[in-house]
Amino acid sequence: MKKSRFHSPSSYRVTRSTLGRFLLKAIPILLLVLAVERYIGQRFLIGGDDQVDRCLPDKWIYLIDTHNKDIWRGDLIAFRAERMAPFFKDGQIIVKIAAGVTGDTIHVDPQRTTINGERIIDGLPLTEKLKKPATQFKRHETIPPAAYWVTGQTDKSFDSRYWGYVYDHQVIGRAYALF
Repeated sequence: MKKSRFHSPSSYRVTRSTLGRFLLKAIPILLLVLAVERYIGQRFLIGGDDQVDRCLPDKWIYLIDTHNKDIWRGDLIAFRAERMAPFFKDGQIIVKIAAGVTGDTIHVDPQRTTINGERIIDGLPLTEKLKKPATQFKRHETIPPAAYWVTGQTDKSFDSRYWGYVYDHQVIGRAYALF
């Protein structure tokens, strides 16, 4: 009879004590991995902008931190659309620049938009598409509490010039451009 190079199946049997020791080590590690994955999965979203004409032209993939809603002037802000038809459906996630915050003074006219006297963006090029006169979008006011004035980086951005403020209840979190 020829001797086999392989061990017999009985030599691979795991004893109860070996399995118990393995499980004592594996279960805590598995629970830790699941807890970390759950935390990261609930805290962060990844979003993309598939529009041809982006309002933030060099950016198209974003990381959104849903636990960080401490938004400052100049930050990227992710929020749910409200009152933004015909460009965005209610509830759609949008990322723009928080150009103005509570207490800032906004001035919009057909030539430019300023915040606290500084030029933010020029003109109102979407008035024809919206079928409304530019004078309908004129305003000079202070941003109310719990509100933000958002813009893109291009003049053709559909932003606060046309539909007003983003309010705290719409904010998903702070966004970070990845690409």
